[in-house]
Amino acid sequence: MFWEAPVALLRSRLQQILLPSLLSAGLLLATALAYPPLTLALVAVSVAMFWAALWSAAVLLGRRSAWVLAVLALGLGWFAEQMGSSRGWFFGRYTYTDVLGPRLGDVPLAIPLMWLALCLVGYVLASLILWRTPVHAAPTRKSGALTAWLAAMIVTSFDLGADPYFVYVLKAWIMEKTDGGWFGETLQGFVGWMLVSFVIVAAFQALAAPRRVPAIERHTRLAAVVPIGLYASGLVFQMLFGHPIEIRAIAFFAMGMPTLIAWVAWRHWAPAHAGAPQAQPAHSVPLAPMGLQADPLADQTVAALIGPWSDADGATGPATDRLAAATRLMAGWTSNGALAAWGQGDATAAADPAVVAALRAYVNEGRALPAWADAAKVERAEAIFMEQGPLSCTLLFCSSLPECYVLPNLAEVLHIAGQLEQHTEHRIRQTAAMVFPVMMKGGLMDASGAGVAQVLKVRLIHATIRHLILRGEPQTVRGQVAPRLQAGAPTGMHAALMSHGWDVDRQGLPCNQIELAYTLLTFSYSFLKGMRTLGLGLPRADEEAYLHAWNVMGHVLGVRRELMADTMEEAEALFERIQAQARGQTVSPDARPALGRALMHTMERTIRLPVVRGIPVPLTRWLIGPDTARAIGVDERVSWPTRLLFGAGRLLVRLIDTVVRLFSPGFSLSRMFTRIVGYHLLTRFLLDQTRPLGLPDQLLNPLTDTVAAWSEDPGASGWLNRLEDRWTTTGHWLPVQGEGKARRPAPEVEVDAVAS
Repeated sequence: MFWEAPVALLRSRLQQILLPSLLSAGLLLATALAYPPLTLALVAVSVAMFWAALWSAAVLLGRRSAWVLAVLALGLGWFAEQMGSSRGWFFGRYTYTDVLGPRLGDVPLAIPLMWLALCLVGYVLASLILWRTPVHAAPTRKSGALTAWLAAMIVTSFDLGADPYFVYVLKAWIMEKTDGGWFGETLQGFVGWMLVSFVIVAAFQALAAPRRVPAIERHTRLAAVVPIGLYASGLVFQMLFGHPIEIRAIAFFAMGMPTLIAWVAWRHWAPAHAGAPQAQPAHSVPLAPMGLQADPLADQTVAALIGPWSDADGATGPATDRLAAATRLMAGWTSNGALAAWGQGDATAAADPAVVAALRAYVNEGRALPAWADAAKVERAEAIFMEQGPLSCTLLFCSSLPECYVLPNLAEVLHIAGQLEQHTEHRIRQTAAMVFPVMMKGGLMDASGAGVAQVLKVRLIHATIRHLILRGEPQTVRGQVAPRLQAGAPTGMHAALMSHGWDVDRQGLPCNQIELAYTLLTFSYSFLKGMRTLGLGLPRADEEAYLHAWNVMGHVLGVRRELMADTMEEAEALFERIQAQARGQTVSPDARPALGRALMHTMERTIRLPVVRGIPVPLTRWLIGPDTARAIGVDERVSWPTRLLFGAGRLLVRLIDTVVRLFSPGFSLSRMFTRIVGYHLLTRFLLDQTRPLGLPDQLLNPLTDTVAAWSEDPGASGWLNRLEDRWTTTGHWLPVQGEGKARRPAPEVEVDAVAS
């Protein structure tokens, strides 16, 4: 039912709020019944700080990230205090009195609540001071560690004045040693505060750092100033009531400086971003007109092949023959170098001269790379793709392809011919047949590469689809293209496309500039975003080199330059704008869920272990985000053992990676596990000799050699590679010989390459 999803979402939100609300009320009630007014006041303050921090975190970080921070701060904060009071760890040995109210173990419940508030305060103030924003989005290992270190210093600065007051004035706990070097407090306690708060903030950033800075609105500005207000209130209290009196002067400087700097940064952050969450001048171009822009070069070529559309029957008879002839001729586009002299030899002598002339003109203009193409950046991007190896394939299957289905009209084109629901594996192989030639060494820039040749084929496929759906030249067709009525269901892709109908005014042109630009981003930005999500983010220069290489590919594909992103910030802005436009579209029926579920089911069939079989669903949902996952139907419930395995495993892996990388920067369990997933997807979809990729031998053989070399991860230690071998195979990753004889299918113009 249509109401089931909203009701489930409402129930989930109520559960998230109801449980902590009841626990907070219970804590206050228990304190009021059994403890004096001072204790009730202290507990009430801690509860108020907890809720203020939780609300601020939910607005700034998102609900999921906020709850991850809450669980870490409450859990690790309580554990550190329990070990400190019972065993003397972290802070030295001490004993809590009844001043702070009810306890869990030896620790008053008010203490973990304060840990959450202080850790959020430290994180937000550190982000404002270092990055001029209240959250540090998509941190690298170094930037995340720097943020956590400054956050720990800010938290410990608060404790410099708070500890003596709680010990000597409130008598909230009793220290075993009273002759420490800080007004009777031991210096070990402050080392413990630094360590515990650093671990909490660092673990939060490793596990659930926000992917983007929140847009500036009234409530986000308020949420960003709440942590500053909490810290400032502590500053004022210590300046007025600090004990001993020297604490008042110390607090003025130790807490006053970060408070002032963070407040100034907040003041500069808000106006700079207010009203312009997409503040990217390169992408100020309106999107709506781009929906009516297609690809003049490719459209003119297909128009020359099909000829005039004189009636509703469309491309039949001679036109169909010319399209088939063009498909056969394009099989000769085997390399970038071969394009230069194509159409001048014996291979095309027997072909229709009009078809050869149209394709020759197309190739001559289309194969030229843009003047802004940077060979060094393209070469670096190729190296990145190959260095990541099977991890690149995991992100292709679980991030890039699912993101392609978000745009409703693009998904509808795929649905028309039933290609993705019925032939998902074929669709995956066709996509790989385009991606690998582009990203292999020399794919775009060298004559021996084949990236340009493959992309020019895909570009003509897009134009063919536009002509067949619209039954006319795209730039002249407007309004409603009525479905073509015929007896029985249409047979063949051409017939299905011409029979469907289309509303140009409402849907824009099929395969228009917006959809082409978005698809380009799914192969560049989505890959880089996925790397960040996995905790394997690349240096900024490498990210921009990767975007640049795909922009060069986009030029060959016919994407307009103003719809290309040169930085991750620009890519994120454009990506979000296009997705926001898609979310505003109402479609019925919606083809996207069927496509998304077909992809998930296809990947699940590659995994034999029952508990692990459902992993593609939570993995994809994590990489693309829950909202996008719901939109494309990746919202099926998986078994609780699978959810537990993925959730606990992800947290454990990220925690281990974060700690071990402090001593061994190249260590990554996350990389190893995604390589394992990539291996199984590779062997199922790309290395099965019974279903080979439709690529020429001169390209397929180097690809096979490249994949074989991926068997060893050069960035991992020997024992990690041996552990990986237990889950994959020992030795080179070679093609799988399935049952039956391998046969190379003849290349043909496939509609399922539209999302490529």
